[in-house]
Amino acid sequence: MRIICAAACATIVCLGTAQAQQAPSDADYTKTAKSAATPDVSGSATIVRMDGKEMRTLQQGTNGFTCMVLPDGAPMCGDAAAMEWGHALFSHAAPPDKTAFMYMLAGDNGASNTDPYASKQEAGNHWVKTGPHVMILGPVVKTMMGYPRTPDADPTKPYVMWAGTPYEHVMLPVQ
Repeated sequence: MRIICAAACATIVCLGTAQAQQAPSDADYTKTAKSAATPDVSGSATIVRMDGKEMRTLQQGTNGFTCMVLPDGAPMCGDAAAMEWGHALFSHAAPPDKTAFMYMLAGDNGASNTDPYASKQEAGNHWVKTGPHVMILGPVVKTMMGYPRTPDADPTKPYVMWAGTPYEHVMLPVQ
């Protein structure tokens, strides 16, 4: 999962390997971004794409959700509060005091379950790859009892990711 915001896409700009690969067309990018959520959500969502350091809107939405492809290639769609939350994560700022919701129905490419800023699997960072899932973000997570908060999560069952950090959130796998 998950550096979860539009600003995070800036990290893919000017990567050496990016020059060797042709970027997908806007149509292909939009199709990938929309795969993060159900068609009724992604069909009416804003679709954004990073061009250099500029955010470009490919589709103006009407439902308050924004879909994009994260730097690791995983598509995501989040409501306005989720986008604020992701911006806070990227900026190392305090997350908003709001409940947020995010879709990643195409799954993710893995992330540390303990370090929000880990960029690759390393010994001790409790890497976990979750298939299709949705997320609940924000202060409500601290009051949600019963979800495992252990570093070695079972990604086939609900769990709290990044427990004990300001960015903890509930991961809810879906079939």
